[in-house]
Amino acid sequence: MQGDLILSRASDVGDPRHPAASALSETSCRVRPRSLLVSWGARALYVGPAFGLLVHRNAVAVLAIGLHGPLAVARDPSEPDLGFVECRTALIEPNQLHLIRTTDEDHAFVYVDALSSDLAVLRGRCLRRGHSVSFDLDNEAALIDLLLNMERSAKGWRTASGQIAAALSLHRGRTDARIEAAVRSLFAAPGEETDAAGQAVQIGLSPSRFQHLFKEVTGLAFRRFRLWARMRAALASAVGGATLTQAAHEAGFSSSAHLSAAFKAMFGMPPTGLLTNAVLVVEAS
Repeated sequence: MQGDLILSRASDVGDPRHPAASALSETSCRVRPRSLLVSWGARALYVGPAFGLLVHRNAVAVLAIGLHGPLAVARDPSEPDLGFVECRTALIEPNQLHLIRTTDEDHAFVYVDALSSDLAVLRGRCLRRGHSVSFDLDNEAALIDLLLNMERSAKGWRTASGQIAAALSLHRGRTDARIEAAVRSLFAAPGEETDAAGQAVQIGLSPSRFQHLFKEVTGLAFRRFRLWARMRAALASAVGGATLTQAAHEAGFSSSAHLSAAFKAMFGMPPTGLLTNAVLVVEAS
């Protein structure tokens, strides 16, 4: 998923004058931990090496984090010769054309929905704010330390998830057993043709009250949250060995093309770009 942010230039990285050159030599001597992708409710976290994709845009906001050193964001993605801004953290706004240059060191990428309260929170935490990109999360050093020291496993994520959520000030809405039950049902059966009105009837609320309460608890509208649940289910199924067509149908997409189009619109790359890499996928609430 993280590939929607990245451009690695072999000619730059291979140049011994390039600042990444010494870091690359050190990286080659280390045993790199397995890449980790956490499907985190209506969010996602990837930790691992970056993919080499070109300039493009994605439908979600992405917090890009240089774990071992700075990354660089193009001042004008359509004209990279105008230069890059170096940083350790960069928040890319949704639907913005962008280009980020990295080394082959591991990075982390936090994806949050464009319509969620998470985006406003992260935007407000950046010390340098811009229209399409903001930089320098106010506690980036602490966040980077957490991510570097997290064991890349389901157990490691369970141990570190609360600290990472707190470091990012991510949405923790009020609890409500009825909404929690609706969320569980979405994750348990994402392919079912359910809508907010149907869910409201099941738990004894009016559709308008259900919609209001659902967003208050989860930070996202029901329909948008359902899309995240379906993406998560399709990805887990495909990683587990299902064909993309099987994964799409089981998760509620009409076809593999429908799944690929929705995935690419959200994350900026087709799901096959992720599935071709050995990534440990963890499903989290």
